[in-house]
Amino acid sequence: MGIAYQRSLESLQRLSLIGGGASPRYLSQAELSTAVGRDGTSVHFPETEYELIDYTPLALVDENHGRHRGSIVCRLPLHVVAPKLSLPEIRDLGKIHDNLIITARHVRADADRILREHECSDTCEISYAVLKPRAHQGMSTAALVDVESDTFAQSVHILPFDELKGYLGVEDVSQDPVGYKVKHVRRLEHAEAADDVCVVKNIPLSIISRFMTIQGIRSLGSYHNIKIPVRWTKDKGIEALRTHICNNCNALFFCLTPVGTTKRRRAPKAGDWVEEDLSPIIWDAHVDIPSDHYPPRPTTMVDIARVMSRYCDDLSPRVIEESGCCICAQLTKRVDLIPFEEGAYDLALLEEIGCTRLERTSAADPVVDIKGPVIEPTLSDICPSCHSALSRGHRPKEALANHFWVGAVPDCLTGLTLGESALISRVRFNRCVVRVAKGHFKMVANVIAFEHPSKKIYHRLPMGREELSEVLAVTFTGVEPPGDDDLKRTPVLVRRDKVRAALEWLKLNHKDYADLGIDYEALGTYPLNDVPFGLLKQTTIADGGNTLAAAKSVFDTNDE
Repeated sequence: MGIAYQRSLESLQRLSLIGGGASPRYLSQAELSTAVGRDGTSVHFPETEYELIDYTPLALVDENHGRHRGSIVCRLPLHVVAPKLSLPEIRDLGKIHDNLIITARHVRADADRILREHECSDTCEISYAVLKPRAHQGMSTAALVDVESDTFAQSVHILPFDELKGYLGVEDVSQDPVGYKVKHVRRLEHAEAADDVCVVKNIPLSIISRFMTIQGIRSLGSYHNIKIPVRWTKDKGIEALRTHICNNCNALFFCLTPVGTTKRRRAPKAGDWVEEDLSPIIWDAHVDIPSDHYPPRPTTMVDIARVMSRYCDDLSPRVIEESGCCICAQLTKRVDLIPFEEGAYDLALLEEIGCTRLERTSAADPVVDIKGPVIEPTLSDICPSCHSALSRGHRPKEALANHFWVGAVPDCLTGLTLGESALISRVRFNRCVVRVAKGHFKMVANVIAFEHPSKKIYHRLPMGREELSEVLAVTFTGVEPPGDDDLKRTPVLVRRDKVRAALEWLKLNHKDYADLGIDYEALGTYPLNDVPFGLLKQTTIADGGNTLAAAKSVFDTNDE
């Protein structure tokens, strides 16, 4: 950067202030408020930000050549300049000041603390800051408006009375004002015809800027030769106006109108005919109470048609039908679903390793995840909760990517009976009793499940026929023994090929079945298409049915 001369050491070697690793070298007007010129007077800074070009002795400043051309030279305190310098530059700067020792062992926080505590003496070398206005990229004037336009007046919100009472005359103060609204702004003072309009000259920027929109702040800054970039926040623009010191800035005359309370009075809940007098009521027989709304008028066919139309609309398929969400696969009403557009969301939020898996057909196939986001490809809509979460850049709580993905159910796992499900389940946690009653036209069955005292996990499936009889029990109630057709209609029917295909698919594609052993010998003991264990015949009366007498109503005759 600049060049500093070493005085604390005997060597006269020049030290070069090298850059790199420092904070951005930009100074705001608030940081430049303590700057003084070469002659000791204050310096006026018309721009909002300045870049620190050099920090060097005055003898080395050349404002007519090089990068010092067109710059502003001023003195700044060390604690203001130090945050803009790198740590090596701060160490070199300490060598030209008395009793300011900063070595390589000092970290940045210690160096800043030492500079804040240092007080320069007469023997300390004086350095000057060389500043240039910061060149803002993309400075746009499209949003700027003229200060005399109605748009600029509308950009100023209601100004509180407490903020303006020191700038209003006694004759301008209205009774119980809440605030004042800017009607229009003029560059030249002129007489107002309306009596309710008061004129205030040059409302302080620190007051009016806090009640303006960002467009008004930029327009007012442009009038005072303050460049406020479009990318600046509102707070930063307010700070730029607050720290501005007017130097030959043209005056502005604000025409204000008083504003009263904006709260609406609450309408009384009492009716028009209710007497609010608290004196005792003396009933008079000839007093008629208005009854315009009672009794109600008779219902017409128009009212009935309107009610039926709304009833049909509420029960139409368009309203009550449900469909799945492609993100969480949960059912949602169709009227609430939103069409899913991949370009509208960050789909990287839905990618998860180890959550999905391509279907394997043999043990030689590798275990590979499905590439891309975890969504359901057969669905094309998204529910409102998932849409809201993805729009805010968050993964939905119920998303399939949170290891809720199941995938398409294969044919070998569809249509399984109760008995087949018991044969392929690795965990046994209950026992079931099936009571089947034979009727003239159909069979009626109910299942009673009893919780198993201790869960059992199988390492080889299917279980033997003897063990299956401990898990499932069938009771057939009726006067005739069941036939082959009756057995095929029971929920405990077992199809051997169906069980084998289900176990082989689960072993290849389900991670919880990867270490499962398939017992083909036990599977061969089951019939191809039959109930694999004997039925327990229960003798009952002909109309006993499959319902216990204690749980049966006296009016239940089983006539179905």
